[in-house]
Amino acid sequence: MSRYFLKFWIPLAVASTIIMFALYVAVQQNIRTSANDPQIQMAEDAAVFLGNGFVPSLLIGTSRIDISKSLAPFVIIYDDTGKPISSSGYLNGQVPVLPAGVFEYARTHEQDRITWQPASSTRVAAIVVHFQGKSSGFIVAGRNLREVEIREGQLQLTVGAAWVAILILTSILVLYSLLLRRKELLTE
Repeated sequence: MSRYFLKFWIPLAVASTIIMFALYVAVQQNIRTSANDPQIQMAEDAAVFLGNGFVPSLLIGTSRIDISKSLAPFVIIYDDTGKPISSSGYLNGQVPVLPAGVFEYARTHEQDRITWQPASSTRVAAIVVHFQGKSSGFIVAGRNLREVEIREGQLQLTVGAAWVAILILTSILVLYSLLLRRKELLTE
């Protein structure tokens, strides 16, 4: 009987696993990519202003956001060599510097959307836009991913619990149907 149980249950378990994994990946990617939405607008608008000669310090203002603690979006302006010019985002009192490869990618593709980890406990959804015009350089608009990662963890628990429940339910249904079939065979 256990051989028959496995014969019918394993395909259901595999199908359930694939469906739940696909569901998790789709929802997780939606959560993560939507974390970029405010930064896309901020970076693209700032690139237009700076390309038209707007003064970087006027665009940034006097905000000083600790990117390791605050969920507020921030903007960092770098010159064309990747040196910080003006910033509203700080980490340990310093303007964080992106790896050079990010600037090179943004220079050739106009934009880069990244998950940036400037410190072991700080992950940021960042948009890097290369701007050109009266001046040229890079805009980085970002925000801390702490709340997004909490939601991803909750999603993982929810999908995991649903997956386990489906496995248990399918095993009960297969076992029940096998017991009914066995009863039918015995009464014939």
